[in-house]
Amino acid sequence: MDSMAVRDSRFRVAGVMFFVFCLFLGACSPEKQKQDARQEHIESMMAILAQVQKNLGRIQQKEAVVERLSSGIESQDRRNVEQIGKDISASIRFIDSTLAASKSLIRKLEEENRSSTYRVESLDRLVSELKIAINTKDGEVNVLKGQVQKLNKQISALMATVDVLDEFIQDQETQLYTAYYISGTFNELADKGILVRINPLEKLFGNEYRLAPDFNINLFRKVDITETRDLFLDRPSKGLKIITPHTKGSYELVGGKTSSLLLIRDENAFWQKSRCLVIVLE
Repeated sequence: MDSMAVRDSRFRVAGVMFFVFCLFLGACSPEKQKQDARQEHIESMMAILAQVQKNLGRIQQKEAVVERLSSGIESQDRRNVEQIGKDISASIRFIDSTLAASKSLIRKLEEENRSSTYRVESLDRLVSELKIAINTKDGEVNVLKGQVQKLNKQISALMATVDVLDEFIQDQETQLYTAYYISGTFNELADKGILVRINPLEKLFGNEYRLAPDFNINLFRKVDITETRDLFLDRPSKGLKIITPHTKGSYELVGGKTSSLLLIRDENAFWQKSRCLVIVLE
């Protein structure tokens, strides 16, 4: 693939103008700097300028990443080719979004400075330079996209299905971190087919409840184990009984006279033995 190195002459010019603008601010008399409204306007403009400069720097870094990933791709195996394709696609999306954000910031900068009582004329020239730099960068990115599209058929096929792959990976991650819980009285859970009534002989061995061999998981509440650290229950802790197996020490039941919290200290250990949590309210 041809070299995609970016020559940012406009970007360097904008950087020089940015430095000149900083010198202009330093030359302001102490009396003018004490004017709160003017100072606030200048600081606002400077913050926007700094962000645009930072965005251009990030875009340049991502362009370098795309060029590095694209070189020597023919010698990679299929797995590496697929991962490289995803990385290139992600970099292109980042460049697009950052360019769009920079254009929006430039418009805001231009409008605010022109409408301000404390308009700084030198800032208008800097904005013009930045607009040229961004438009130039926009054209370079379009060329970059065209070059990426010319990569071998494996990359082209991958880029055509990257959204499907992303969705598949997201589904897999969701399943990996999903757990389920339900709470209720014995009668409520038995009526839903989650618990079964035991015979008098089983009670002689200390058993009170038994999970049904199969139950409808759609009756449970779904939680993300990486985000769920506690569960609120409208019963005091002494009136709760956890039926499903969970590692001791990975959780704690705390509460007062009318309610309690199930605190999950170690989510991996807690959900390791069972991804379903059943709590009986006694």
